[in-house]
Amino acid sequence: MNRMLRSALMAVIAGCALVLGAGVASAAPLCSTITTIGDWAQADGGCDIGDKNWELNSTSTSLLPTATISFTLVGDVYAMQVTGFDTSTAAGAWNINYTISVLDPAFHLSDMFAGADNPGGGSNLRKDVTGDPGGPFSLVVANGVEDAASEKHGLTAASLTVDENFSVNSNSTLLSVSDTFIQGRTILVPEPATLLLLAIGMLGAGWVGRRGKRA
Repeated sequence: MNRMLRSALMAVIAGCALVLGAGVASAAPLCSTITTIGDWAQADGGCDIGDKNWELNSTSTSLLPTATISFTLVGDVYAMQVTGFDTSTAAGAWNINYTISVLDPAFHLSDMFAGADNPGGGSNLRKDVTGDPGGPFSLVVANGVEDAASEKHGLTAASLTVDENFSVNSNSTLLSVSDTFIQGRTILVPEPATLLLLAIGMLGAGWVGRRGKRA
């Protein structure tokens, strides 16, 4: 192998090593280890489940840290549910601001659903969402009724930031609020290892071709 080819191969390998190194960051904890909003607030870099990262940006009241939270993944459906803030004898209001990000560039967030379990009514849930290339949007669930106003389809987002406010009237019961996302497939991006093999193959083919001409 001549000096020019050897130098080119070393440059390709070094470049791929830099790409691989850049992708290796300190991993966020798994969402399965997060059971309360307080845990979520303490999680450095949010938490990961599947190829999604959920990061809590802020909350508004002291009632929330002890509220129970769960993250689930079933097929292509990612969901987050908050429970444990029942104020059946007094009115209450809360705010959560978080960001959900796609870690695998082969996918994006395509659909979002807002949910509120409020038997008997007396609650309001509003989610103001930014980050989608199509522009900001809002989802609303009034009195626990989930309808067209609580859904958004046709998203192409790699990351969404959700500012949600939920409240319950006195003598009403808000059992839970939830966010559900469905992912869609994006144009596949070749992995660094694949690019390395392709580059080596192309360089090798060029070297063989040059040797054939000299023969």
